[in-house]
Amino acid sequence: MSQVPLSEQLARHRTLGAAPPDELAWLAERGVLRHLEAGAILSSPAAPVESLFIILSGHLEMSADRGAGRNKIMEWRGGDVSGLLPYSRLVSPPGDAVAQEPTVILAVHRDHLPEMIRECHEVTAILVRVMLDRARTFTSSGLHDEKMISLGKLSAGLAHELNNPASAIERTASLLEDRLDEAEQATRVLGAARLTDEQLAAVDSIRGACLASRSPGVMVSTGATGVVDRLLRH
Repeated sequence: MSQVPLSEQLARHRTLGAAPPDELAWLAERGVLRHLEAGAILSSPAAPVESLFIILSGHLEMSADRGAGRNKIMEWRGGDVSGLLPYSRLVSPPGDAVAQEPTVILAVHRDHLPEMIRECHEVTAILVRVMLDRARTFTSSGLHDEKMISLGKLSAGLAHELNNPASAIERTASLLEDRLDEAEQATRVLGAARLTDEQLAAVDSIRGACLASRSPGVMVSTGATGVVDRLLRH
């Protein structure tokens, strides 16, 4: 692409190609070609953006960490524009714009933008539309990150609230299994004892007293087999 005249490259540009030839020529005269290798940083939050970037070829990505992990905010390919746009209040970008492959950019410095607004009406109108679309994209990306952060907090809180009763249920189930084993053993002992009616009535009386007290595990904690043994000794 480097052998193709710059004016022709701009005429083929997806975003700006429809502008009048004299306006494209104005951009070509005042712009500076920049060649970025893969991994090169075009702009970062550490420095203000000083130019309008017309991407002629290549691929750029911007990523940032807004609290939900590092993710891609925007990307640009040949035919897109980025950087400082007319009437934009952009000072520094929200993330690093990094070349993903060899990339060629025509950079128009901010000092030329007032003249561009006066002399290149169609280019300015196109760039304003791009600026509005970019603002919507940044807003949407920010809202998405906020939702992901809120969802993460909600999930953590929900997991905590569910874990407590779940753990209690698990412990209770384990204790219940042990008590069922004790109750089964006591039942076998009771059946083998061949108690008299008077002794069985005494067992029922003890059981009723345990239920009336509503103290969990009284029957099993005191040991049902122990009760039977005491009855047999009498």
